[in-house]
Amino acid sequence: MRRIATQPFAIRAWIIALLIGLAFAGLEYGLSLGAQQAASPETRSWLDLGLFLCAYLFAFCLKPIQAAIRRRLCRNATQQLQRKAAS
Repeated sequence: MRRIATQPFAIRAWIIALLIGLAFAGLEYGLSLGAQQAASPETRSWLDLGLFLCAYLFAFCLKPIQAAIRRRLCRNATQQLQRKAAS
């Protein structure tokens, strides 16, 4: 069975989107650790709630981010093919 031409772009787009998500999760974890050491328990609970809501929103934004990255990769590949064909 032959691979579809867009499959490498889809995989690459998901990898980039997941790396963005990993960086986002690392930033949230760092903020959470910093808040645990420096703030009162009430402030920490509000910060934890805010970080949780941001992560929840990011989970819904992950698919559109992946789609935008894939469109950009496909567009760049098409432009490169057109440049090669023109020269």
